[in-house]
Amino acid sequence: MKKILAIAVALLFTYNTYAWSRALHAAVAAIAEDNLTEQAKQNITNALDGKSMVYHAQWLKDVGGTPEYAHTRAWRNVAMTPKGKLIVGKKAQKHAEPSIQKAQAYDALIAAVSAIESGKLNEKELADNIRYIITITADLHCPTHYIFTDMIEKRKSYYYYDGKKHRYDLYWENSAVKGTFSWRTNEFVHQLSRKTPEQVAQITKGSITSWITGNAPLYRDIYMMLDTGTSFDKKGLRNWQNKIYPIATEQIAVAGYRLAAILNGLFDSSVPNVKTK
Repeated sequence: MKKILAIAVALLFTYNTYAWSRALHAAVAAIAEDNLTEQAKQNITNALDGKSMVYHAQWLKDVGGTPEYAHTRAWRNVAMTPKGKLIVGKKAQKHAEPSIQKAQAYDALIAAVSAIESGKLNEKELADNIRYIITITADLHCPTHYIFTDMIEKRKSYYYYDGKKHRYDLYWENSAVKGTFSWRTNEFVHQLSRKTPEQVAQITKGSITSWITGNAPLYRDIYMMLDTGTSFDKKGLRNWQNKIYPIATEQIAVAGYRLAAILNGLFDSSVPNVKTK
């Protein structure tokens, strides 16, 4: 009984430390699946035992508290310099700030892509690495999961509403979108997977590294959208949400298109691989 309780607590801890809520992770996966080629979709479905990417969208959150996947807890954030340059690998792990040391999402994503490209994985390893890519790509488009070395304290921003204290980072994980729209997964696809081929090409242009560094200026700006300790009434909160939800919905769509680009390159021989750097 104690063992079961310990696992449940670990799973709860993991759930609360990843970007985007369950609904928004599913939205990213659904948009990506909507933009897969037929060959890629079939190959991925086969690798995932016939289930869709949406079914597995939160898998990494769900298993991250178990001993086998405990190492994945460090895969939710990326570390950035004030100028938006990535801090990765041993340089991040040797940093004095613990949150920088644990910001290994980029390293994990690149490793998963490279592992699949190698063609040397068994069935379980292949499924695991697909699911790593699904979750981490979504996470890397949640603004509060970018840790800037000069803004460590700013990440702890909070606000008050209805007499309660709320964390700003957790607001982005769910309420930034769900506070305005109560869409189901298929509705996210209908509303957000609407870019022209030219727009998609622009969104997916470049490498995984350039996507992340390209996100950095906008994601840095979102910390400036709240003075910590601000107290909102109902009208004030609504006005604030009106500035935020367009950013959040756009990043969900961007994440979906980029996830599709990565997977199309890996699982459709006619599509070039997305470069990692």
